[in-house]
Amino acid sequence: MGASCEDASPAHGAPTPTLPQRGREPRRGDKFMLSHDKNALLTQTGPGTPMGRFMRAFWIPAMTAAEVPACDDAPVRLQLLGERLVVFRDSDGRVGVLDEHCPHRGASLFFGRNEEGGLRCVYHGWKFDVDGQCLELPTEPASSRMRLNIRARSYPCRLAGGLLWVYLGEADTAPELPAFEWLGVPEAQVYASRWQQDCNYAQAMEGELDSAHVGFLHRLVDKKDTDHRALTGRYFTDDTAPAWKILPTPAGFMACNGRAVDGDRRYWRLNQFLLPFFTMIPPRPSEAQLVRMWVPMTDERCWVICVTYRPDGPLQDDELALWRNGEVNHRKVIPGTTIPTERLDNDYLIDREKQKTTSFTGIHGIRAQDAMVTETAGPIADRTREHLGSSDRAVVAMRRTLLEAAGAHAAAGEVPQAVASPWLYGVRATQAVLPEGVEPDEADELMARARPAPAAVRA
Repeated sequence: MGASCEDASPAHGAPTPTLPQRGREPRRGDKFMLSHDKNALLTQTGPGTPMGRFMRAFWIPAMTAAEVPACDDAPVRLQLLGERLVVFRDSDGRVGVLDEHCPHRGASLFFGRNEEGGLRCVYHGWKFDVDGQCLELPTEPASSRMRLNIRARSYPCRLAGGLLWVYLGEADTAPELPAFEWLGVPEAQVYASRWQQDCNYAQAMEGELDSAHVGFLHRLVDKKDTDHRALTGRYFTDDTAPAWKILPTPAGFMACNGRAVDGDRRYWRLNQFLLPFFTMIPPRPSEAQLVRMWVPMTDERCWVICVTYRPDGPLQDDELALWRNGEVNHRKVIPGTTIPTERLDNDYLIDREKQKTTSFTGIHGIRAQDAMVTETAGPIADRTREHLGSSDRAVVAMRRTLLEAAGAHAAAGEVPQAVASPWLYGVRATQAVLPEGVEPDEADELMARARPAPAAVRA
């Protein structure tokens, strides 16, 4: 039967019990397989679910700042963690995020009128400000005090780092935003985009953490990239079975994967996973840093938000052009939408001739290639059917880290350490070529920016 991954878990986690596949008895090699119940715990993020309650303790990146409406413009719809919301900006420039349904009779506020400091439901004219306070009840007598007791459900929100962040938690006071490096970078040094992916967030995110696929899925048939550390370069195609080391952190883990190069050296890439759905992979030398966010829209779809930034200077015109067109790092979408051009319902525009002559997949773009392999497994893949190997260590670590964190949160009800210590997010993904035998966590060059420093130390 399937291969096992006996050392695939982070050091801080207890082993997952042996779990059966449907239709047969459990085998020893299945110890890291997800049962249907555990996969449901991982992928269900709606109100009241364990993972949903855990994620609601964090600020949720929701959309790019460019997508937020202007003052008194029409509201826009937003789905996050199974909740239907509307986003608008009032006459004074304040941004509001409200439950889509009017608290009167449940009509959609997406069709409301954004006017004179509030959003007015067109059904009966009830009007709400950005905090959800009812401003007017024109269908009630002038003497009625009912308005004082009516509120639309609203959520705290902030614009920072080129994104709109929303807090869906129940805490009286929203926590600090995570201290990502790009949140403190000037606007001219940051570019953000958002697109939708037709599978659950965890499944989509697995493609980012799975470095073993790079030497195949993103391979070029007729040439090799001159930059060995590019995803299409020799470092990835010459050694397709990298060594792995998972380094747990208080906010997630570092997934170190090393490929043998030049006989006596190893090319190590250190990818970051940060709770609850942030990933970082190292850029090519001299290229911009990047962070991706895999935000649940529903249990079967997610938003992918990508931020590319330069800490030390303005973005370059040529790289901006590539990002805006979805050629590098970001996804190519139908203009004016978040819908990718290459997607499941058009077979990702696969070109079979190019598959023979140029591209290993025949699908244009690394982001589209990644989406193909995660979406075609189904919106929620049946994980009892998979056979995990040593190359799946980061995927196993991600699943386990999330399940353990959500379980601990449900049991204790305390603020997660990653929320209480926002400085834990001040890290980068890094890479280095090290002598054979040198472990990645022993190399200062590799770890210098990978480990966060407390705010007091950084100051």
